[in-house]
Amino acid sequence: YDKIMIVVDRLQLRDQLDTMLHNMNIQKGMFIEAYDKKTFKKALSSSERIVVVNIQKFGTVTSKDNATTNQFLDDAAVARLAAMRVCFIIDEVHRSNSGDQHEDMVSLFDELQSTFDNSEQYKSKRIKKNLIIGFTATPSDHTLARFGEYNRYAESEKLWVPFDSYTMREAIEDGYIFNPLKGIVPVSAKMFFQLPDNKLAGFEGDTGYGDKPLTDEEIEKQYQIRKEKIYSDTDRIKAISHFVVDRLLSAVYHNIRGSAKAMLAVSSIPNAIKYKRYIDDYYPKAVAANKKYERFSEAPIYIVYSERQGVATPNSLNGGIKEKQVLQNFKLAKNGLIIVVDKLQTGFDEPKLHTLFLDKEIRGINAIQTISRVNRIIKDKNDCKIVDFSHLNVNVQNIKQAFEHFSNVVVSDFNPLGDEKVLIDLYKLLGKTNLFKTHFATFKKYSTEYTAASRMIEIETAFRQFISNDLQSATELKANVNSYFRILNLIEFVIELDKKFSNDLFLEFWHRFSIIYRKATTTGAGTVDEVEIYFDNKIGIVAPDETELKKPKSGGGGEPPTGGSGSKYNILKEIEKRNKLEEKIKEQIEAFEKQIDDFFDFLKADNSGKRLIAKIKNDRNPFTYSEKLKDFTVLYTQYTIRNRSKLNPFFLHETKGNLSQLFDDFERSIIDSWKEYQLATDANNMAAEDSPE
Repeated sequence: YDKIMIVVDRLQLRDQLDTMLHNMNIQKGMFIEAYDKKTFKKALSSSERIVVVNIQKFGTVTSKDNATTNQFLDDAAVARLAAMRVCFIIDEVHRSNSGDQHEDMVSLFDELQSTFDNSEQYKSKRIKKNLIIGFTATPSDHTLARFGEYNRYAESEKLWVPFDSYTMREAIEDGYIFNPLKGIVPVSAKMFFQLPDNKLAGFEGDTGYGDKPLTDEEIEKQYQIRKEKIYSDTDRIKAISHFVVDRLLSAVYHNIRGSAKAMLAVSSIPNAIKYKRYIDDYYPKAVAANKKYERFSEAPIYIVYSERQGVATPNSLNGGIKEKQVLQNFKLAKNGLIIVVDKLQTGFDEPKLHTLFLDKEIRGINAIQTISRVNRIIKDKNDCKIVDFSHLNVNVQNIKQAFEHFSNVVVSDFNPLGDEKVLIDLYKLLGKTNLFKTHFATFKKYSTEYTAASRMIEIETAFRQFISNDLQSATELKANVNSYFRILNLIEFVIELDKKFSNDLFLEFWHRFSIIYRKATTTGAGTVDEVEIYFDNKIGIVAPDETELKKPKSGGGGEPPTGGSGSKYNILKEIEKRNKLEEKIKEQIEAFEKQIDDFFDFLKADNSGKRLIAKIKNDRNPFTYSEKLKDFTVLYTQYTIRNRSKLNPFFLHETKGNLSQLFDDFERSIIDSWKEYQLATDANNMAAEDSPE
């Protein structure tokens, strides 16, 4: 190839590419980077064969108003390109293969190819074809159809397959990554649901507030359960923050020869800020409480998210340090925790990330991308952990399903030509509606000639009247509009479509209708009260139970609505069902804790265990931590061999991988009991001295 364009879409990927090029002994003078329109033009006409560019920069080369490259390329550059064979290599193509930026990139590719095809000089020479290669670990149907190939050998099935593949299963077998499913640790925080107190209690029949109690149907319409309220509960966040800190100190940082790091991914920016403040507050206290943790006292706690109005900036929470410096500092630190919302869940490369804490729900492509932050194998890294705090631990099943789908060669039965037929039918259907026939011409005139704003108000009023007068027909129309947009988004860049299907004015007309419909049908949602949700002061590890803690139907624990009337619930039964699930979580936490208690009781009764306890109680501390941990490990092995038939397999798996944390818990329980005994003894002695003969 005469020109190789390496396309990336993230700053972190760009930095990683620099490192890899350097490691391959490809020096700066051997490639050119495009970072604006001017340098991009220079890159196309330069002698360097390798061009590195962020896909966002393609927007500076072409535009919707004048989508051509020739206006930016002089004759000499065009003549040079006409003799070239160009290869585009696109990283993370599942992210960058749709939308305006990618459309511009493909337009550029098509424009260059057209230049070649229309050149008499080019035609007289050997034909060269340009090439686009896309890399992804998580190919979607759309990606496979656009960048893969059609499997003509599949019988009775239309299958799209990758042109080539190196799967996650192969990478695990070859020792490049860990199997993330082996490191999932479900941790549940028990919640409690109840209806809020009636603020008007006592006024019934007195001021017109109601002469009789609400019926079940009225309660159902009046209340809703919002999942985000679970994740934003302050007491729950505080409890999880303490759990995270304790786990960092006792089970995470000592990995990779004491250089392990962790990431905490949460569901929203306000929640991330709460976590940062609680962890900042508790971390130094936890370090001070145990001398052996002093070596982790300097581990930083950073937070990264996109700035927005109304919340503190991440810079202010990181001591005035900007994001780029935060990432550099985190990479250089021996240990550390970084709290994220959406940023860094993809493309962030820190091989020493050992544990991922999840207090948000992930699924599909996002699940694979997120857990891939921690499963890289490097020297002295023996495993990775994913500690899941999601409500009802839905991530356990989500991650397994995503891994099952993406770990082998992914194929697709996506049929864009069949979808095109449906799109054509929907286009005709929408064009025949009275709304379109009556108002589109006016809308087009308003949009292109900027006539009086009152004409747009007139159109929006017509939308509202139609929705108000015939809600059923409006709902059916809205469903057709949704289907049209969904199919268009899916196939627009896969097959060549008539431009009329993506006409800006046609799309904007129906987009406006969708907005009006949504506003009209959610009127009064603000009057719906929320069911009160509390943290029930119980948090702990639970064994995965795929039969009882699956995502419940009817929204229970899975996808409850985040707004609206909540009319799909019988709210009283839903609250009762949820509280029963929470009680089950409590039982599972206590079951796991009981197995630990049984082990600790064995240690206290065993002669070798008593000698270990004597070492722990020795104030002069002649015994090293390593020596005591070694004794503890021997006793643990003996106990599990003797009781293997009675112990839960998950208990064995989780404790065996975290013996240092288990020993810390045992040591803490012994020291606390010893201190209580000493205090009680001192109090009794003082009482005896003060009492009369």
